[in-house]
Amino acid sequence: MIRISPYTHANNQIIAVTDMTAEDRQELKDNYHLNNEFLNYAVDPVERARVEYDELIETWLIVYNVPLSATGDAPRVIHPFSLMVRHNQLFVFVTTDTKFIIEDATMLTDRDQTQGVWDSVFSLLYQVTTDFFDYIQQMNEMRVHVEEHLRHDTSSKQIFQLADLSKNQTYFLTGANSNLVAISQLRLLIGRGDKLTLDRRSAERLQDIEVEARQVQEMLELNVDILDKVSNTYNNLLNNNLNNVMKILTIYSVVLMIPPIIFGFYGMNTFLPLADKNWGWLFTILITIIPSIWIIFKLKRDRFL
Repeated sequence: MIRISPYTHANNQIIAVTDMTAEDRQELKDNYHLNNEFLNYAVDPVERARVEYDELIETWLIVYNVPLSATGDAPRVIHPFSLMVRHNQLFVFVTTDTKFIIEDATMLTDRDQTQGVWDSVFSLLYQVTTDFFDYIQQMNEMRVHVEEHLRHDTSSKQIFQLADLSKNQTYFLTGANSNLVAISQLRLLIGRGDKLTLDRRSAERLQDIEVEARQVQEMLELNVDILDKVSNTYNNLLNNNLNNVMKILTIYSVVLMIPPIIFGFYGMNTFLPLADKNWGWLFTILITIIPSIWIIFKLKRDRFL
């Protein structure tokens, strides 16, 4: 579906495309002279974040990642959306999951009707980049919650929560890295000066986006490292608990091994000391208990218990 916004005071226009159909594709090609290659990139759900310029159609393509969810409840926690800039027109390509980008773009443009098309692009990219911080905060709170439960309970529920959190943060970090690469590509292409020249305000805005994108990347790298250490600590705790259980079972096996040996001797059809006495069974129990007590005492003295 194509939604065309009216021209702003700066003579700019936003063309929003949601879940592009074959009819939409043909309209964009016929009326706006966009090519199939860029249109394919714009709607690819796994397209990596990047920037490209086509001199034949004088169009910029910007693919950028937007966060959707900090938990594993959503089908995808990171999803790309695409922008195309051709002269004074800004094309926004989104899906049903990312259609809120259109509202953000429209709101930012309506807020300042005098800003140029690239000012709208930079405002939108800045908004999307800073949105990462809210999701990072949510993931930090989830990690702290899991850590608190780990101090009291080491159930499989915490294992699954750690696994989901680790997976989501990996997706976020990959998306943030790609975004930073895209911004660096854009700065490099603009820096040449032969395709686009920015005024001072736009150049500073682009620099702000790069600073925020780098901060997002660094925060996610730190969070991934912390989560990895928490996971290792949890694994060590499980291994330690398992070792304690095995140690106790081994001690029980050693202690309980003595009575069967002694009782086995007295069960043989041969003459044994005190076997003909009525109180011989007491002697048997006594010589069974004494070695068992001695073994327990020695294990405690050597701090095995």
